[in-house]
Amino acid sequence: MTAPPADRPNAFAAALRAAVSERGITLARLRQQLAEDGNVVSMATLSYWRSGDRQPEGAQSLGVVEGIEDRLRLRRGHLSALLGPSARLGAVPPPRLPFDEERENRETAETLAALRSSPQETLRDLSTQLTVQVGSDGAVERIVMRSLVQATQGVITEIPLIDVAPRETEVLSVISDVVGGRVDREHLHPGHLLSGVVIALDEPITAGDTTLLEFTETFPAGYPSRQSAWHATSRPARETLIWVRFPPDAQPSWCEEYAEMGEDYTCVMRSVRSGSVHVARYGFGPGILGIRWGYDGDPERGHGRDE
Repeated sequence: MTAPPADRPNAFAAALRAAVSERGITLARLRQQLAEDGNVVSMATLSYWRSGDRQPEGAQSLGVVEGIEDRLRLRRGHLSALLGPSARLGAVPPPRLPFDEERENRETAETLAALRSSPQETLRDLSTQLTVQVGSDGAVERIVMRSLVQATQGVITEIPLIDVAPRETEVLSVISDVVGGRVDREHLHPGHLLSGVVIALDEPITAGDTTLLEFTETFPAGYPSRQSAWHATSRPARETLIWVRFPPDAQPSWCEEYAEMGEDYTCVMRSVRSGSVHVARYGFGPGILGIRWGYDGDPERGHGRDE
């Protein structure tokens, strides 16, 4: 939910001042700690942010805000969710379907049409965070998704979401515990590989406004087992974060991070430390970013989103 327009410009600055004061830290010390973490920022910039004369703009600055939240022991999003509309909204690139398979692109377009989804050309993805809980069987048990989006012009009243199942199924995943909106309609494509839902926002947003959505996705009996977590975006996103957590009795034998952007495909092995693994990208998209894993005796790994 967005704050009233008159309240937003100084909300970030006020929260930053309060957090710095509560921790008893100087801006100079905070700047030094941020630099140690690889988040280089000038004293002048920090001073402008604290006073409210300026606010963070762009992917690099938003990364610094994350570093501030970590150093001041704030929950992720505590400060960034308070940012007002950008002083330089700029144009949003036209959305482009991120999949590399003709079937998935075609059925995505057909699913959006069946959902009667409103156009999303004026929507900017600021932050998408997925927290993925793996069950004792090694498959995804639930996903909590938090998304911060901004309207750049006109009015945005709803957000469509597309799910691609590991294989054809007549069972839809379940979206529940929605904060900031409600599930308004859903559709299973006749091909039984894709499905979609439309979340109607509690409050429409206009140019410069942001809204924060959160929901939980679970997979009922009959839904194909999934040993991967991924996010597809049809336009560049300022921040994409995927965090996968494994129970003690289901630590994977292997884990890898992968990214698909047009003709480019990358894949790197990842280590699972303290029972979890994460991937974070800034300015990623259009494309697919994901993590997949497996266990001794699984089929040989390939290049698909799910094995």
